[in-house]
Amino acid sequence: MKQEVIRDLYQRTLSAVRGERPEPGTSVGEVAVDRYLNPRHFAQEAQLFKRFPQPVAASSELSAPGSWLARDRAGTPFLLVRQENGEVHAFLNVCRHRGARVAPLGGGEQARAFVCPYHAWTYKPDGALRGLPQAFGFPCLDHASSGLRRLAATERAGLVWVIADPELAGTDVNACLGPLMDELETLDLRTPVAFAPRSYGVAANWKLLVDGSFEAYHFKVAHRQTIAHMFAENVQIVDEFGLNRRLYLVKSSFDGNSPPGVEDFQPRRHGNLIYFFFPSTMILVQPDHAQLSTLELVSPGVTKIHEITLLPVAPDGPKAQAYWNANVDLYRRALAEDYELSESIQAGLSSGANVALTFGTFEFSAPRFHEQLNEQVTAIPAVKEVDA
Repeated sequence: MKQEVIRDLYQRTLSAVRGERPEPGTSVGEVAVDRYLNPRHFAQEAQLFKRFPQPVAASSELSAPGSWLARDRAGTPFLLVRQENGEVHAFLNVCRHRGARVAPLGGGEQARAFVCPYHAWTYKPDGALRGLPQAFGFPCLDHASSGLRRLAATERAGLVWVIADPELAGTDVNACLGPLMDELETLDLRTPVAFAPRSYGVAANWKLLVDGSFEAYHFKVAHRQTIAHMFAENVQIVDEFGLNRRLYLVKSSFDGNSPPGVEDFQPRRHGNLIYFFFPSTMILVQPDHAQLSTLELVSPGVTKIHEITLLPVAPDGPKAQAYWNANVDLYRRALAEDYELSESIQAGLSSGANVALTFGTFEFSAPRFHEQLNEQVTAIPAVKEVDA
């Protein structure tokens, strides 16, 4: 993190804990309840997700050239293969003949070819069509254009980021992640080690989960059993980088009456940095590690969460293993409090109690996110109306 960024964050943190609100305006925001319930909105958002980079695997899951990984996300079958030059290429795991899954779900090493189980069309690790049985039956087949559909992909912060829409295969994924990713990687997160991955479902719309990340107003109440005592009350500093954001949660140890000097200010020690990559990926940076949480859309009322803990080095024994497990456990207990409340909100959305959800001035970042989301949704082709 650049020194000028640290100095700016220090001054704003000092102002915030002394009672000067960091939000840019004073108006209260509202988001229509229908935005969380309407199947048409959900279908549009699902299309939008395919147009932005999503982390779909840890780099360490593809440890050497020839390593491969096949997994599905939100109905899209992915095939990731590490090439001989060390790069990870991403493809749609779909045969170009009749559309069957080419590689089975899972992973492996030293891939020499991928053979479709339906008619044995065979693809090289670089996705090119190697051959097919009885090729004379396809006299007009253009082999060069019949390889697996390539997807835009890159490796950043120890993760494989993929854009799921094959029509956007030429997109510069690094440009989408932008300078915020460059900054994140300076925090000992260029090549972290993946630890304790898990995936699970929550009975709530995905935007409710994002909303909770964009305000600290709930901390002292919702997290009173876990982490509330660690943080200053209702203080969060937000910076936008296009659609992406850096959020800073200030710890209670930062005393506004007796603050550290700017030269002693350490952002990771005095608060938690959260790097948000639109539309739904959060990387929480703590003093000695980070936590990834990214969302997969299932239905208007169900979201799947994928988590990975990012460590500076792999645990080297039982003591280190226990230390990192304790950190992961606290993180998950705090998230469980958020997600339980999101499920509570989801259960009441259709009751008619509220036409819109209201956000206070210090919760400005959530309605701002909804504004940006709606702008992006309107920029993509319309999705056919889905029956409720």
